[in-house]
Amino acid sequence: MEEKSSLISELVSDTVLLDYKTPVTKVMPLLEKYEAVVITRNGEYTGIIDSRSLSRQKGLNLKNSNALKYAEKTPQINDSTSIDDLIYYFYKTRRKALPYVRNGKIRGVLTRMTLLKILLSLQVLKGMKAEESMSSPVIAIDSGASLSQAKAAMRENKVNRLLVIDEGRFMGLLTNHDLSLKYSVTGERLPEMKTKRYSPSNIRIMEVVERNPVTINASSDLAEAARQMVERSISSVLVQSGGKPVGMLTVFDILESLVAKRQISERKVFISGLDNYTYEYEDDLRETLNTFVNKLEKIKNIKVNYITLHIKRIKTKSYELQARLSIDKYGTITMHIYGEKLDRALASLLSTLKNKVIKYKEKRIIFSKSAPVSDDEIAA
Repeated sequence: MEEKSSLISELVSDTVLLDYKTPVTKVMPLLEKYEAVVITRNGEYTGIIDSRSLSRQKGLNLKNSNALKYAEKTPQINDSTSIDDLIYYFYKTRRKALPYVRNGKIRGVLTRMTLLKILLSLQVLKGMKAEESMSSPVIAIDSGASLSQAKAAMRENKVNRLLVIDEGRFMGLLTNHDLSLKYSVTGERLPEMKTKRYSPSNIRIMEVVERNPVTINASSDLAEAARQMVERSISSVLVQSGGKPVGMLTVFDILESLVAKRQISERKVFISGLDNYTYEYEDDLRETLNTFVNKLEKIKNIKVNYITLHIKRIKTKSYELQARLSIDKYGTITMHIYGEKLDRALASLLSTLKNKVIKYKEKRIIFSKSAPVSDDEIAA
């Protein structure tokens, strides 16, 4: 029998309900107060907007956009929602909050941080280690780099966090959220920040770097990492071993590990990142991934623990796909790919993944779970 989340009103955070025609420029200030706002159309739930929603929809003109363009429909939760479903909904949507419904009406939102509190109280993370869930390797950038160079490095390496190094010494952590928070698009900046002096190419990253990021040891329990995130209201911690950075651990990494651990016996395929335009393809995507897993497991000595697929839509018809394939006794392979057609991009991704599995099997290379294969190694 599944555990219930036992949601009560004290656990639900306030939000506001906005009409879909509300200009995005009026939504943005509200996200400084609320984790997410709820968008409605003719009184019916349409979706939510959080800071991640805004960062995903690049290229839109904020001044001429309404809330509907940024709203992403997510599952609604209530007091009967199970813990497994809560974990999966947050993992699947990558949202900072989900709408909470009681008596048929949206009463607020449940935030990711509140979910972590629930998981800690139920000791769901017991026995899980940071090194088993962290993302590795960590990408570094020189302290003399500019904002524009940091943003380019994040895009190129498909990460949201960079270590800042000064003459070989670790100086701090730079996050995409911090960059976006302090230096938004030019049209939305404060008047004093619209000059050439404040252009991304002229601002040094040391002006915004976090010099004392929260760290944990690789051997620490996930519960300790989650506790740090809750107490400090942060979404990631830096993982160290022997005093050196070896990985990053985010809320999403924790959720992904729980999805795999708690639901592995029921399913091996997990999909996240679907939006209003790609939700309709979920069943087809799941069927394709299940077929892929079944074919892989026909190879001698190959047992798939799970495969995760994250989809990010770029503009209208282009997609970025990220897959993580966990194989028993082999470890985890991570891979990214871009494509204009979703089905073709997925076919290419899975074909490459299968070839890599066969290649590494033939060479008898054992992947270490504490040090997942990097994108550069896969591309080699």
